[in-house]
Amino acid sequence: MPSISLRPWPVAPRPFDEEAFGSWFGRIASRYQLSVIQAWEINQLGTFPPLTNAGWILFTPVPESTLKILATLARLDVDRLTRIQTPSDWMVDRPNLPYCFRCLVLNPVDVTAPRWKRRWLDPNIKVCEEHGTDLECIPASIPRRARNMNRLLSLVSEYRRRLRETTWFKRY
Repeated sequence: MPSISLRPWPVAPRPFDEEAFGSWFGRIASRYQLSVIQAWEINQLGTFPPLTNAGWILFTPVPESTLKILATLARLDVDRLTRIQTPSDWMVDRPNLPYCFRCLVLNPVDVTAPRWKRRWLDPNIKVCEEHGTDLECIPASIPRRARNMNRLLSLVSEYRRRLRETTWFKRY
């Protein structure tokens, strides 16, 4: 049961159906200008769970008691949070994380809310189901270094810019 001292968040971004739990919680942290770890601690969610080398974007499944607290804080049905959790068998260290940049930044449900899709965390994913194109990859160290979702988006954009510059220099 949630602590009596915890009140629902004044603003609670809703998780998107295809969004990863870590992405949603990273957006919560961004909204309050906190790191994911700070948001976890301030909201008295218990011990921060052990993560893979990809950090909070590949968030380990959390217990139902924690989901209930989060559902109360966000004014959500706990089932909605259960559906966006990362499957346990996807929780493996990896050198890179695949994603589709167009899907990441062009959320058709809310253009102001980029999100990381849950299916991109599947270790076997290679192609964007929406666009039919090969997924891009970022090193797993990028999300690990990001404090929250806003910072992750910034780091992904910076990585892509550097990659383009390096590729351009190699061609000329």
